[in-house]
Amino acid sequence: MLKKSLAHLKWWICGYILLGFTIQLLSSLGIVVFQKILDKATVMGSFGEIFNLILVYGVLLAGVVILNYVDEYPSVYLSNSITERLKILALSKISKIDYQAYQDMGTGQMIKVIENGAAAGNSMIFSFFLKTLHELLPTLLFSLIFISFYDLRIMVVIAAGYVVVFLITNLLLKFLYAMKAAILQEQEKMSRFSIRGFMELVVFRTNKRYEKEIDKLSQTARTIIHKNAQLQMIHEAFFAIFELFVTVIKVVVLIYGVKSIVAGESSLGVVVALFMFIDKIYSPIAIFNVLFVDYRLNKVTYKRFEEFIEAPEDRNLESGEVVTEIHGNIELRDVSFDYGQVKILNNLSFSIARGTSVAIVGLSGGGKSTLIKLIVGLLKKDKGELLLDGRDIDEIHLDSYYDHISYLSQDTPIFDATIRDNIVFDEHSLSDEELYEILEKVHLQEKVSQLPDRLDTLVGEKGVKLSGGERQRLAFARIIAQKRNILILDEPVSALDNITEQSLMETILQEFKDKTIIIVAHRLNFIKDVDKILVVDQGSVVGEGKFDDLIEHCEAFEALWNRKISFTNAD
Repeated sequence: MLKKSLAHLKWWICGYILLGFTIQLLSSLGIVVFQKILDKATVMGSFGEIFNLILVYGVLLAGVVILNYVDEYPSVYLSNSITERLKILALSKISKIDYQAYQDMGTGQMIKVIENGAAAGNSMIFSFFLKTLHELLPTLLFSLIFISFYDLRIMVVIAAGYVVVFLITNLLLKFLYAMKAAILQEQEKMSRFSIRGFMELVVFRTNKRYEKEIDKLSQTARTIIHKNAQLQMIHEAFFAIFELFVTVIKVVVLIYGVKSIVAGESSLGVVVALFMFIDKIYSPIAIFNVLFVDYRLNKVTYKRFEEFIEAPEDRNLESGEVVTEIHGNIELRDVSFDYGQVKILNNLSFSIARGTSVAIVGLSGGGKSTLIKLIVGLLKKDKGELLLDGRDIDEIHLDSYYDHISYLSQDTPIFDATIRDNIVFDEHSLSDEELYEILEKVHLQEKVSQLPDRLDTLVGEKGVKLSGGERQRLAFARIIAQKRNILILDEPVSALDNITEQSLMETILQEFKDKTIIIVAHRLNFIKDVDKILVVDQGSVVGEGKFDDLIEHCEAFEALWNRKISFTNAD
């Protein structure tokens, strides 16, 4: 999966690595030239003898400065590209994910997994792999090569020291893995608490839930802080051990260098150069070990992101028979559906002829919304046949099917965009006059005309700047604009007053009079106007027909209607 994220960046990566090798080569050559300047300065007769060396040294340093500046652009470009690519990959996954898998994953947890996973993926690719190849490897390589020119034995000692440091790092990692996994679980838990607190202000405030939610959040936060502090202390233990080791190496090299100078076997410039290369070589070793620890810990985080990316996808969203035309004939034959061990629909059978309007009624929890999601193709039946114009829905390419249906769920989906974009998304295929005609049909034209930005007014997240009824009417405007052959409405008028509801449903039935209309209805005000009513109770169809027939021959429907009458009289 990470390889896919890098495929379009391969030339950037090659250039970035080459640039890193060039910078470290020039930097190492600068140390060699500096050593020669020091040695010549102690024996020179005039300044002119080392002027050319000083000039070369200045050019090398200037080259490093310029290349380090140039290096910033690919560094920032690659880092941001990887993060954003992983986030886009996550959104692409959501577009194809199996609906039940999506339901099983809470929004807060999913957002945290994506955020943490994208950050961890970027850290693994850029901060570890690319930084190692761009900076650490060339620094290590050139430093060891140049040290070997001075004294091969010192190079061997330094290489052995690196192996010791690496082994110590792996021992520390055993303690860090479990702690990192525990921190991630607590962070995702905290995200669930915070997301619901942010999203459900009215419910939580009126039910006085915020104090308890904040208490839960505080307890989780304390656990995260404590574990992070422990994690950091173990992490820092590596630096303490590493500093001690480097100090020992420096003292040994200093003793060896002084003895060599006294014996006439070496020079001051060589000893200084060795010290510079030791600092140069151990800095990448220190950084590498830190990055390696972070890499291994980030793998724990990224694994959760991978599990999300590998979640099951809708099996026929992008496969199956492509639908170029839908007439609107729908038939269910012995369809059953279970949520786990709970049976929701049981051997359901009925048919809907093209161009007819059907209301599905029944008590809450009877399976009406589940039935709608099966017809839409979001959920998959366990057995039976669900035929669309004679073709089973499991054999249909759903993405092509969605070109022919309009679906309005009971959540009234309104987006953080303009009124215009909520009707036509970003297609802008309708003129302002046509949009106002549609808004007039849903009783929003006057309201929108009075707004300062009119059709370009932003409605806020989930349409928060609109009332509940206005959100539902705006959603209706979208489906009128779409003009598709099958219209599926799941409890579409719950926030409307009776007069507006009656007027709007009359408009819908008139606008789509030659289309197939399926409406889940809890409020029964308009159902006398539909062609057929299906009564669903405990996952089965217990009544089917026109209003007058059902009121006489279906006890379940009669009970529903009497409840509606009693509530109306009570009001």
